[in-house]
Amino acid sequence: MKDYNAQNNKFIKNGLVIIERMLTEIERFKIDRITDDILLRFLTYLISEVEKLKIIISSNPRFEWVLLQEEIDRLYSMDKNLTGINIQLNWKDGEKRGLLIHNIKPRS
Repeated sequence: MKDYNAQNNKFIKNGLVIIERMLTEIERFKIDRITDDILLRFLTYLISEVEKLKIIISSNPRFEWVLLQEEIDRLYSMDKNLTGINIQLNWKDGEKRGLLIHNIKPRS
């Protein structure tokens, strides 16, 4: 069974490493072009936008899809004859729920 949390952490770490490398290169470029005020302002803006990407990458996803996938994998490993799974997602108390049915096709 795949460890989706480890895989997710690997993607996050790789993304952050790439961003740190980009920031280092941009800072180096700022030093090389220190006399160009317009370029320096643009690079400062670019750095602030890349910093936002760091926050987005390292923040938790809106929904814990990995936990859901791990539970599906666990149930299937216990009973290989399962043909589907019922999932209820509740974000409020009450009886009004939508119905979502999705047929998963095997990968070829």
